[in-house]
Amino acid sequence: MEKTHLYAYISFTGKDEIDDFPTEVVTEMLGVEPTTIWRMGDRINDLRMRSFTAWKYESGTIETLNTDDALRIILNVFQYKTDTINRIKEKLNLNVRIELVITMINGYTPGLTISPEFSRFASAINASIGMDLYVYPFSEPEE
Repeated sequence: MEKTHLYAYISFTGKDEIDDFPTEVVTEMLGVEPTTIWRMGDRINDLRMRSFTAWKYESGTIETLNTDDALRIILNVFQYKTDTINRIKEKLNLNVRIELVITMINGYTPGLTISPEFSRFASAINASIGMDLYVYPFSEPEE
């Protein structure tokens, strides 16, 4: 049986009409390998192409009812890199976003808590925080 699960990621994207940037510079400066990179112009499918470049690091999907479990993975990797993140943002004119992706199964909803430690980190890098929610319908018990 599938259970409620979630993951978090941090991403760097261009801003101010600069949609492409050298992702290898982000990787080198951070000393962290991204889990996903896409480049402006990469194909999404037969009809669509990426309109911007992105560097992403994902926590990996975990079964939990506590959002802090996924956010802590991001925090543990990046919390001591705030100065580097801010230098990258300035050097390449980038935005940083932190996203929490929640897939709710059968009504099991995680607690939506952001720890003060994580809040300080997000604030220190001036990151926007988003949440994507995917809610799947309740299943009826079989008789």
